[in-house]
Amino acid sequence: MTQNNREQLRRNQAAQAKQQRLTRIIGVGAAVLVVVLIGVFIGVLLQNQGKVATASSATPPNATEARDAIVVNQVKAKTGAPVVELFFDYQCPVCKQFEGVYGEALKALAESGDIDLRYRNMTFLDNNLNNDSSLRAGIGAACSDFTGKYSSYHEQIYANQPATEGDGYTDEVLRDAIPAAVGITGTELTSFQACYDQQATKAFVNGTNELASKDGVNATPSFHVNGKDLPLQQIGAVQPSGLGDLIKQNA
Repeated sequence: MTQNNREQLRRNQAAQAKQQRLTRIIGVGAAVLVVVLIGVFIGVLLQNQGKVATASSATPPNATEARDAIVVNQVKAKTGAPVVELFFDYQCPVCKQFEGVYGEALKALAESGDIDLRYRNMTFLDNNLNNDSSLRAGIGAACSDFTGKYSSYHEQIYANQPATEGDGYTDEVLRDAIPAAVGITGTELTSFQACYDQQATKAFVNGTNELASKDGVNATPSFHVNGKDLPLQQIGAVQPSGLGDLIKQNA
């Protein structure tokens, strides 16, 4: 074998060895990539499972620490402001009447910080009327709190209350019509509808009903000031403009 042939053989062997090393590197890299992708897939799967688990027990952002109410105030209540709790059921006709007369006055007192206003949703009329309308309305209202439109959504539920008690609210009204009326759109609408469809706030709404019952409330509307019942007869004796003074007198 000539020196030229030996040199060519050496080069061929070196090139073959280099190709084998490159093939091994590519193989190892591919294996590592597969492991990484599997890890990412598992991580995403577990994360999504966590979101579903969390969604099934979602708590509205403005819920009280005790999870018994949603705080309506857009601004922090003044120091020493009385805590006002309104107990209601969305299928209750008298609750709608109360909202129509005193709803704006209560909101104004909350917006000025003169009261710490808390809405305590009850659902006992579902049993009386053999439907689940109060619960679904409560779920929709609690879901709307994530969009910052709770008060407006609350008002629209009453605006859409069926004329005949017991007819209940349709999903189309709670899921589509009311959000459109209060300006829940885009990604917020998508999130709201997912919350409603999954009944993400169901546990919270059931809890507010149970806690209200434990506090001795068995009729709606009921009105408490600093934990004490303020009878509707006394409230009905004043104009909305005098509601703030009445609350102060009973604080």
